Amino acid sequence: MTAMLPLVDILADAATHAERADWLFRCPYWVIHREHMNIRRILQLSGLLEGVAYLDAMLSLTSARRLPDGSIPQTIVLPVHIAAHDLREAARAGASGAE
Repeated sequence: MTAMLPLVDILADAATHAERADWLFRCPYWVIHREHMNIRRILQLSGLLEGVAYLDAMLSLTSARRLPDGSIPQTIVLPVHIAAHDLREAARAGASGAE
């Protein structure tokens, strides 16, 4: 047994970039915060650098100081959307054999 949460073990056991991307998109924010170093290591070892960029963007989003109306600044939100797009593209490329 590892020191990681069982949920993070699922990411470690993922066989494809598509599985890793799916895990990242479904992962609760609190897991990303708590386990970000383990998640980063798994993504780096798998070669999914777009996943690392998405992780960084999500950490920025969930740590951002909100505006007076409670919203997140667009300078934080937009990079998350861009990183998510890049991650989806990497997962598709991996599914078509470029992994």
